[in-house]
Amino acid sequence: MALNTIVLVNQITNLSDARYCAGMGVEMLGFSLQPGQPEHLSPAAFKEISGWVSGVKLVGEVTDLPIHELEELLLDYKVDMLQLNSLYFIEELDDLPLPIIMRILIDKDTVEERIISTLETYHQHVEYFLVDSEDFSFIDDTNLRFLSDISKKYPILLGFGLTKENTREALDKIHPAGIALKGGHEIRPGFKNFDELEEIFEQLED
Repeated sequence: MALNTIVLVNQITNLSDARYCAGMGVEMLGFSLQPGQPEHLSPAAFKEISGWVSGVKLVGEVTDLPIHELEELLLDYKVDMLQLNSLYFIEELDDLPLPIIMRILIDKDTVEERIISTLETYHQHVEYFLVDSEDFSFIDDTNLRFLSDISKKYPILLGFGLTKENTREALDKIHPAGIALKGGHEIRPGFKNFDELEEIFEQLED
């Protein structure tokens, strides 16, 4: 299956999600490498899951982790990219050996100029910006305008507000570099309901 945009699926915790997403043409699979963070995956579990998939980039997700600890994690997790869920100094980014996805949060109190300043500061040092929200469950007119504006200049992965009803329209109006979705838990080992992901993937078929 060919998808018409780049897709990252974060928080992969099981082989069912990984194999399904890889088979659907997802470009990147994200795994939480950091102990204590949601959906953390042990090195052994990561190695087992990643060994069963091919043709995808493996992304390691971390939050507020000191650089020296992150570099130690990379000895146990053989990933292709890093997703940083918090801001780091540019000098630290440039010392990292892998391409970077930087997660940027927007909420109801977001100052657009501040977000634009962050994007401008970091854009030469990262591969993508994952624009996400913990406040908004849908893309309203204000968000639509702002996301469209920044997508014209920066490589944006749209990470919130996407449903089977609005995904195609959002892509047509915002023109991001791609989108970011989230994996989920298995109902029981080896058994998973993919309805929600499948409905969005259907909107992305060429």
